Amino acid sequence: MIAPVGRYEFEIDAYLTDFRGKATLPMIGGFMLQAAARHADERGFGYSSMTSQQRVWVLSRMAIEMYGYPKNDTLMSVKTWIAGVNRLFTERHFAFEDAEGKAIGFAQSLWASIDLKSRKAANLLELYGLSDHIHENQGCPIEGMTKIPALKDNCEVASEFVVKYSDVDINRHLNSMKYIEHFVDVFDIDMFRVREIRRFEINYVSEGRYGTKLDILKRNEGNGVYVLEMKDGDTNVCSARATWK
Repeated sequence: MIAPVGRYEFEIDAYLTDFRGKATLPMIGGFMLQAAARHADERGFGYSSMTSQQRVWVLSRMAIEMYGYPKNDTLMSVKTWIAGVNRLFTERHFAFEDAEGKAIGFAQSLWASIDLKSRKAANLLELYGLSDHIHENQGCPIEGMTKIPALKDNCEVASEFVVKYSDVDINRHLNSMKYIEHFVDVFDIDMFRVREIRRFEINYVSEGRYGTKLDILKRNEGNGVYVLEMKDGDTNVCSARATWK
C-alpha cells in the first residue's frame, strides 16, 4: 500500500520570490496546493478521479505557520497527509522542511467536495479509498484552525480591486492563492523589511467572481495581529488573520 505521507520537493525560483529574495506566502500556499493535488492523485482521489464522478475539491479553511521563509535558489520539501475525514470535510496537514531537513513550518487545511451537478456538498465518507489513507500519528504542532471575528466596526478599507483574468481559476472564480496575495498586499513593504508573517489563517466563505469589485477591510488587533475581510458589497467573501513577528 502506498505510504500515507507524501513528500514533494520544490525549488524557490527567483521570479517568484520577493524583494528580499525569500519565498512569499502565496508561493508557499501554491506549493501546498501542488503537493495536495499530487498526493491525492497518487492515491486515487485526485482531480481526474473526482471529475469523473462529477465532483471537485474545494478548499474551505487553512492555517499556516512559518518559522522561516526559504531563500532564492534553495529547495523546500512539503510533506502532506490526510489527518481526518467526516461526512462534510477532510482535514489535510502539511510540514515544511528546508534543504537540510530542518522544519521551517506547518499547516492545516480543511477541504470539502462539491457535486458539480447539484452544487451541494458531497458525502466524503462515500468517497472510495479516502478514509483508508488517514494518518493520525504524524505530528503537526501548531494551533488548529480558529474562528476569525467578523469586522463590523473599528476597521478601515485597506484596498479594493476588480477580479480579472489573472485572478481566476478553472471555475472563473478567484484563485485560492489570489485571496492570500491580495490580503498580504494591504501591508506596507516596510513591514516586510523588519518583520515576517509568522501565522496566517484564512476562511473561504464564498466565491469571488470574475468582474466583481471586492473591498478588503483591515483591523489592527494589537501585538502584531491583523484581521482582514474581503467583501462583495455587504457579503463576506473571505476572512483572514495575519500574525506578525
